[in-house]
Amino acid sequence: MADECEWMKLPIDQKCEHKVWKARLNGYEEAAKQFQKIQDEKSPEWSKYLGLIKKFVTDSNAVAQLKGLEAALVYIENAHVAGRTTGEVTSGVVNKVFNQPKARAKELGMEICLMYIEIEKAEPVQEELLKGLDNKNPKIVVACIETIRKALGEFGSKIVQLKPIVKALPKLFESREKAVRDEAKLLAVEVYKWIRDALRPPLQNINSVQLKELEEEWVKLPTTASRQTRFLRSQQDLKTKFEQHQAAGDDEEGEEEVEAPVVDAYDLLEPVEILSKLPKDFYEKIEAKKWQERKEALEALEMLVKNPKLESGDYADVVRALKKVIGKDSNVLLVALGAKCLAGLASGLRKKFQTYATHVVPTLLEKFKEKKPQVVQALQEAIDAVFLTTTLQNLSEDVLGVMENKNPSIKQQASLFLARSFRYCTPSTLPKSLLKPLCAALLKQINDSASEVRDAAFEALGTALKVVGERLMNPFLVDVDKLKLDKIKECSDKVDLLHGKKSSAGASKAVKPGGQGKVAPSSSSGDKVDAHTTKSGPSKKPSTSKVGHFEDLYTN
Repeated sequence: MADECEWMKLPIDQKCEHKVWKARLNGYEEAAKQFQKIQDEKSPEWSKYLGLIKKFVTDSNAVAQLKGLEAALVYIENAHVAGRTTGEVTSGVVNKVFNQPKARAKELGMEICLMYIEIEKAEPVQEELLKGLDNKNPKIVVACIETIRKALGEFGSKIVQLKPIVKALPKLFESREKAVRDEAKLLAVEVYKWIRDALRPPLQNINSVQLKELEEEWVKLPTTASRQTRFLRSQQDLKTKFEQHQAAGDDEEGEEEVEAPVVDAYDLLEPVEILSKLPKDFYEKIEAKKWQERKEALEALEMLVKNPKLESGDYADVVRALKKVIGKDSNVLLVALGAKCLAGLASGLRKKFQTYATHVVPTLLEKFKEKKPQVVQALQEAIDAVFLTTTLQNLSEDVLGVMENKNPSIKQQASLFLARSFRYCTPSTLPKSLLKPLCAALLKQINDSASEVRDAAFEALGTALKVVGERLMNPFLVDVDKLKLDKIKECSDKVDLLHGKKSSAGASKAVKPGGQGKVAPSSSSGDKVDAHTTKSGPSKKPSTSKVGHFEDLYTN
């Protein structure tokens, strides 16, 4: 009793670190009351507790810990210096609160994490929660997943970083603990609400049963975009608008400010290093006299470039070898296979492939003299993938260089390439200085003796018209007779523009073949890219052909 009388006389902050748990309990209770009374968030009283808040949440006595958690939550919500405690307190919550048997302790721990996010400390909170996913205690792992899910659901994908979460999901699905797998499934459903099909590529290798279960849950979700419902201190204007619209029962108004950003699946993937995994004799085999050995080398490379995101590196030798195969190999099967490898390389490297783009495009264009459908398709896939790594301006000289070619197939495919590329352009990326020479070349082709060349040119001109509009396009069409002008406008009406969405392509290596042998750049952001520039002509299903299906192309 004497001891109790002694600690009762101590200041609140000293009670909070007393060796007697009852003293700490009383200290936490008194601290919570004091925190609620302080009106000034910058009061010096807050600083007294900077070094104690972690002890509030990690108290070894379960009864005292609950009161400590309650006091800590009030402190974090009101103290201007609370952000300085984020890392240590969140770590304490993860390791000393999430393993507690009492549900109330876990609830308070989660609220503390969410409050730190509200006061602009999302990054360190997320870092500690992600560390907790590697804890050996499944209770801690489950609580960390649940907290991440709640944070994402409330604050949205602009505040909570998705890439590290998506990276962690496959490992969570492999857990031996059913509770961990079940919570991971709920998290994957929440992530899907924000990024939709961009989540599919990173999860493509999880257990097929789990993937099927996820698919079934994803289908049930509403098609409307998820929106942020809890806001940072710096987002009070958004919070006010949100509350006003909620009160008015208006779900549409103000959606622009709080809707989820568009996420590219490619950005969520980890890059794979492939150069060191090439067979040691790759460069010897790809130059071998026997076509079977060259085929083996290309097949080995094809398997590697199927990885949707590739680590940057020096690919000059690989590109040089592929360029030689595409341009000079007498076996058309290997030409097609080389083009597929080049497409995979460009898609996997994206902007990092830009250095090599102008070196391979002339070869690809010249090789369109080949008429085998499978070869043409592979070349289209390759040149489209290369285009997505650079700009039309950078490739325009090479394209113009083949527009006067005597071979009608080359002229046709050059125009079709322009038509597909235009679809990704905007008036700013298709300026007059670029449009003028391209239109001049295309206008010559609408008078070509070959119908396929004329049709391709009409398609390209129609797409350009759709992009820049009649006012900018009309000066180039002054001398075109009405019949041909109507044909250009007809093609324009059928065009489905992609408005510069070049960044959405590449995460999925599947390039979609289209009607009449025309192929559009691949898309992995959930938008299905029309395989042909206009909607005319029958569309074909994407080819799933493996190398062995090209046997009819062999030449000895």
